[in-house]
Amino acid sequence: MDIVWADEAFQRWCEAADYILRQHGIRAVEKFQKDTEEWEDSLSANPQIGKVEPLLANRDKLYRGVVINKLNKLIYYIEKDTIIIADFWDTRREPKTQAGSLKNQRQFSIRDRFARNFTNRPKSYKYK
Repeated sequence: MDIVWADEAFQRWCEAADYILRQHGIRAVEKFQKDTEEWEDSLSANPQIGKVEPLLANRDKLYRGVVINKLNKLIYYIEKDTIIIADFWDTRREPKTQAGSLKNQRQFSIRDRFARNFTNRPKSYKYK
């Protein structure tokens, strides 16, 4: 399955990667990127792997979540043949606050995001 990141999810991923880079160095951010890529591969192979997110159960889409490391969680839903990564949560923050951010998010094609200035991206950010 293809994976597409929502704009807000990608922005939060970049912020987390930037924070990790500043606080812990290049090795840590490379591990963070690798962890994200491994979860993307797992989701592509088995989209139902994530647990249904209870805080988002009353939404029109069936949101699922996977914890990619101790501090971060991918929130996604499935639409036809595509996995939409809708949000990227910091698990140290209040979950209800983060759940409220999933309103009217704009999705983007992978190609649109190459103009961004952050060089370490999840593997799915490549031209099709």
